[in-house]
This record gives sequence, structure tokens and C-alpha cells, in this order.
Amino acid sequence: MAATTARIGFSSKTSGFNAINARIAGTSEYALIEFIAADGSINPNVAITVTTSNAALMKVSKLPIANALGNYALSVPMNAGNGLATITATANVNGTLYTRTRDFSITPAAIPVPLPVGSTSTTINRALTPTLAADQSGCSTINYFDVGPGQTYVALGQLPWSMLKGCDTVRIHAKPNGGAYNEMMLISAGTNLAPTAPDKFMRVVGVLDPVTGARPIIDGTNATQVETIAGSAPRSLRYHDNPNPSRALYKLGLVMVGPQQGYDYNNGPAGYISIENLDIQNSVYNASFTDALLGQQGAYAAFGSCLYVEAAAHLVVKNNLMHNCGNGLFINSKNGAVVELSQDVLIEGNAFYNNSNAPQAGVSNGFSEHNSYTEARDIIFQYNYFGDVRPGAFGDCLKDRSSGLVVRYNTFASTCGLQMNLMDSTGGGSLIWGDHGYANVFVYGNLFDLSAPNASVSLLNFGGDSGTVANYRQGVFHFYNNTMFVKGDATHGSYPEVFLFNLNVPSAVAEVTNNVFQTSPSTSGAPGKIQTIAFGKGTVNLQNNWVSPNAAPYWLGHLSGAVVNGWNTNLGASNQPLFVNAATHDFRLSPASPLINAGGALTTINLNMLPVSEPVTQHGVIPTRKQDGAIDIGAFEF
Repeated sequence: MAATTARIGFSSKTSGFNAINARIAGTSEYALIEFIAADGSINPNVAITVTTSNAALMKVSKLPIANALGNYALSVPMNAGNGLATITATANVNGTLYTRTRDFSITPAAIPVPLPVGSTSTTINRALTPTLAADQSGCSTINYFDVGPGQTYVALGQLPWSMLKGCDTVRIHAKPNGGAYNEMMLISAGTNLAPTAPDKFMRVVGVLDPVTGARPIIDGTNATQVETIAGSAPRSLRYHDNPNPSRALYKLGLVMVGPQQGYDYNNGPAGYISIENLDIQNSVYNASFTDALLGQQGAYAAFGSCLYVEAAAHLVVKNNLMHNCGNGLFINSKNGAVVELSQDVLIEGNAFYNNSNAPQAGVSNGFSEHNSYTEARDIIFQYNYFGDVRPGAFGDCLKDRSSGLVVRYNTFASTCGLQMNLMDSTGGGSLIWGDHGYANVFVYGNLFDLSAPNASVSLLNFGGDSGTVANYRQGVFHFYNNTMFVKGDATHGSYPEVFLFNLNVPSAVAEVTNNVFQTSPSTSGAPGKIQTIAFGKGTVNLQNNWVSPNAAPYWLGHLSGAVVNGWNTNLGASNQPLFVNAATHDFRLSPASPLINAGGALTTINLNMLPVSEPVTQHGVIPTRKQDGAIDIGAFEF
């Protein structure tokens, strides 16, 4: 190995190094740092030490990704000031020391980012990191409550639900032959008060059928509302509005999370709760259940939800099926009060389908119930599946009024009225619309696999619907590395039938980078549906997107306040992105795909928001996105 020509290779993976190497506070990127031999080959066996001269201005860390030798993260802290930082890479090969440096000029962010909003009460503390696991590692003892055939408890109603707390785990065993638990649940455990802590979750976990792998079924059909306290007769579930003559909660959810009767709201909401591996179904308008409090039949409201969360902090909802309900999932924040604020929520690996209601006079307008409907501070949707709504319904796949919203690695394969309807806060008030995370929404790495043979498709509303325009979302909508495929013939001539970005206020901005927007006909030789990129108001900035040629930046023939920039950066004139097999819904890239390495740099996106996974297309398998030298367009990396 010639010492005079061997060297350390040092290159940015997202933006490329340049003479100035100027960076802004709050940004981050990948870097590739490798030892290159005299013949130009890379030697991955040479250990390289990488350091920073000033961690307050730039941090460096090795990425914990398998088979990713030489991959590092360079990140500038959000509160970094002006200054210079030097990254130094060194290697010792056969007694010869090799060194490579890069200097960076750091400047503060143009707009100071406020610190996390704290509570005026000590009962609610914002999570410093998102809840990504239902951790019980801090529990000296975990108390198990096993429910099912042959278990300690045969029925859910035999559990003391109102007394369960952190470090308790309810294990619901699947009944054989698809048998169901026709019972309702009210989960009230935990608050943000000490000694409850993030490592002391209360968990409700489904134990899968050992033969079929099916989840235990919680079915609202003719369900009962019962809990049992040791030494006492069974009693009704303790909904906190039970004493109110006009009580409503008992008919709004099959599984409910919220405070119980007699609960002191000043203690904060229910919290540190995880609900996993359940098949929750059939909270359907006017279907009957037994109201144990009054000992008579009740009926679900049109808004009846598979899982209804009145308010909860530090909540995990994972690997559940939620279907055939008014709402699949509903998470509320109420009265603009910190003690009624849902926050730090993870929605992961669930399937939502066959929810919402068809229009019915005096019951539902068909637009008010959804597959998922949420309002919280700091919420992540990842690895979920959103399917069709109920026949005749117009509900949304994902309707949200939250701050700190991240939607990543999900699959949308639906007939929803809107795939995403991102509206203004109406319950959390200034705790949400005044929060620093309200202005920025991140949607990336998702697959939109849509079939619309005789209908139009709408991707996004971003803004608000309350009428209080000052509180609408008016920040930046980041939409990058998603794949959207729409199957269906054009049925209205030149009239667009695929509507992408509807921004509701002039100040809203959509940063749209590295996405696929393809329409393909159902009938060979027929035209595919026509797309319009922007309508409404606001600004849509396009960069390196693959767009089918039957698209226009605006809704032709209609006045629009929208502005579209970067139309000339789009690819896709051939309408052949060369997926592996779109007919079988395999949207990975074939070797000849023009999408490979065609993506643009994501230099304005923080490292923890770069795409590192791909949409889940096989249950239980979370594919890692390859991290190679240049990013591909779309949700999949070749």
C-alpha cells in the first residue's frame, strides 16, 4: 500500500462538501468516511477515529446501521451559535498516520426555536424523547393478570380495572376458533406524578393464538361493561361522568383510556399506558351493549370508537387491528387544559380499516368519523396500514389536529375521502397551536397505493376547519421520499381527478422533495387520471419528484391562490418509474429504474427525520432502508 497516495476519503452523503462548508444550527447530515488504498479501492478493515473540535457547534457519531461501514452523522445542535468546528479523521496503517480534516462555519438558526412548552403545573412534564417503547425495566416486580380460557381470569370483567397501575401487565389470551371477548374496557392507570416514571408502564397485551397467530378479539357486539374488585360484587366500569345524568362516555368507545369516576383532574391525565396486539371491532352506531351501571341495554353513538382516548400522556398503541367502528382510533385533548392534554403518543404497526359512517340523517354527515382521528402534543404514526372506510362513508384515513406530528413508513391503501386531513387544534388550544412543533409537520417514507376506478383521489388538506384562521397550521409541511401510485382510468376528460396539496392559508408552505406521483390506467391504452399539484392557497416547492406527464401544477380553469415552484425539476415524462411489479403492489425499484440515485439532498432535514426505514408491506417485518451514496426517489431504496 503506497503511503504517498493512500488517503482517507471524506464526503457528505446528503449535500456534498464545498469550500465554505457553512452549516446552520439544527441541521444534520450523513458523511462517508473511509480509508482508500493507493489503487483506489476502499479498505473497510482500517479503523478510523473521527473527532470534533467543538461538540457545542458540531457533533459526530457513527451510525448504528448494520453493514454501513464508514457512515457517520454530523449534526449541529439546535442552540449552536456562531463559530468554527473542525472534523478530524485519523487512521494508523502499518505505522503511517493518515489524517483528513474538514472545517465548518456554523451560524445560528434564522428563527430561534423556543424551548419545549412546559406546564404551569408540576403534574405534566414534556417528554424529552418520544415514547418508543412500553418500558417496564424500572419495575422491581411486574404483576401479571392473565385472562382467557384456562387462565386465572376467564373474562375481562373479572379484572379490577380501576385499580391497575404502572408495572401491571394484563395478558389477554386469544380464544380458540376465533372466539371473542364481548366486553368493554376502561383503562385509567398511571399519571405524570411521581413515583410513576417512563420505565413503569402499565400494559394491556394480547397473547396471539399459538396455532393461527390471530390476535385476541375484543368485540363490541352485545358487549358488557363490568369490573370486579376483590371481596365485592361486580360493578360497572367507572367512567368519570357516571354521576352526570347526561353521561356520554360509556357509549363512545369499546376500549377507552381516560380518568375514572372520582378522579382528581389536577393529577393529570391517564398515562404510561400501552395497548398491544388486540383485534378491536364493532363499536357501531346503534348496536347494543349492556350498560352495567343501569342494568339495561345501551347503544353505541355514531362517534363510537374502537379505541377512544379521552386524554392520555405517554401512550403506546401498537400492533392492533381497529375496524368496523365509527372511529378506528380517537385521541382527544380537551378544554385547553394541561391536565386534559394528550401528549407523547406512539401509534405503531396498527391496521385501520372499515371505519367511519355512511351519511344518515340525524346521525352522521359521513365526513365526521375516520379511520384515525387524533389531537395530541407530540405524536408519531409509523408502520401502520390504512385501508378502506366503510361502504358509503367519506371519512379520512388520518385526520389530525396535533403538534409535533410525524407520519412515516405507513401504507395507505384506501378509499378514504382524504388520505391525510391535517387541521387546526380545537381541544388543546394554545398548548397545541402555540407549541413550537405545531408549525412543522413531517411526512416521509410512506406508500400511497390507491385504486380509484370511478372516483377522485385527494391526498392532503393542511390548515384548519374551525373558522378561527389565526390558529390554522401556517408553517411548513415537509413531504419527502413518499411513493404515491393511483390506479384508474380518467373518467372526466381534462378534469383533474387526483388532487395533491390543498393548503388553506397563504402563509403555509409545502416542501415536496424526492416523491413519486404516478397515475396508471386500469384499462390498457386508456389515459390515467389527471393530477393537479396545488390548489387552495400557500406555496408548494417541488424538488426532484417523479410526476406522471398527465399532471399540471394548478387546477386548470380554476382560480387559485396557490404558488408552485420547481415544476422544471420534475422527472417522469416516460411515465415508467420501473417498479418491480406495480400490478402485484410491489413498488420496490427494479435495477433499471430511473429513480435510483435521482433524489435530491435533504440538507434542511434534521438527522432524526431522515428516512432510514421503508413502508411495512409484510406484517411484522420492518425493512431497513439502505444507506448508500445517493438517495433514491420514493419510499424504497434500491
